[in-house]
Amino acid sequence: MAEDSAQRLMDAEEHRRSYVAIMKATGEVAVPFTMALGVFFTNLVMRNGIGIALVAGVLTYLLVFFVVKTFFSH
Repeated sequence: MAEDSAQRLMDAEEHRRSYVAIMKATGEVAVPFTMALGVFFTNLVMRNGIGIALVAGVLTYLLVFFVVKTFFSH
């Protein structure tokens, strides 16, 4: 019984580490990249040109990256 309890505790800790790693990767890479792609393609559809679309996409990526990093830093 005690071994089963210890195994469950180790499993719970492993699941928590996996969850934290996934949330970190999602927050620091996926969310800013998705927002930047949205801004990039929106600028292309609005016919602002590829240069402005790229600049807007990069600025959006950086802004969202730092906002998410600040939000999840606690």
